[in-house]
Amino acid sequence: MRRPLAVFILLAAACSNEQPVTESAASSSTPPPAAPSPATLTPAPAAAPQPQTSGTYQQAMDWLRSAKGFHFELVESGVRAEGDMVRPTVGAERVRFRADGTEWLALAKPTGIVWHRKNGAQWEKAAAPIYGDRIYQRVTLAFDPQKKEAEAQLAGGDAATNLYRFTNANTGEQHELWIAKRDGHIERMKIGEAVEIRFGTPAGDVPNP
Repeated sequence: MRRPLAVFILLAAACSNEQPVTESAASSSTPPPAAPSPATLTPAPAAAPQPQTSGTYQQAMDWLRSAKGFHFELVESGVRAEGDMVRPTVGAERVRFRADGTEWLALAKPTGIVWHRKNGAQWEKAAAPIYGDRIYQRVTLAFDPQKKEAEAQLAGGDAATNLYRFTNANTGEQHELWIAKRDGHIERMKIGEAVEIRFGTPAGDVPNP
């Protein structure tokens, strides 16, 4: 009887030393789940600036050298001229204008520019006025001088027109061109303080006597 009693006492002592696992202890041994991180929004990339595609300086130069015709009003070094230019083909330009009370006609021929002066209702061949060749070139050639800024700069404008500006690298004159966005034609061009040209379309009649 003593042996079983001793075994019972040992078992009771062992059980009394065991500590019950509480809920808090069990939970402390397992790390809590990490809180979900808020979604990170990636900003959309900034839109790249769009290149100018209408009413550009290059379009203006192309128009001036290839337009079929236009009306013009020109002031250069005190000379005022108003008239029309027509271009059946490049190199066959005809220019009619009035300046200093006289009407002039210049025709591009294989031999050069032939000048006529209006006498009553007739056109008579005549020597060019001293400003004649300068006016003819202004409205038939696309002057595109070397620029101090490397290229013409977009300097302003409105809903219908772009203003381009640059400095002639050789003369220092500032050039300003107002260019229609609709078709790239030049509405107005100013060179320094001595030259200003206004362009209108379509051209009037230019005879070919």
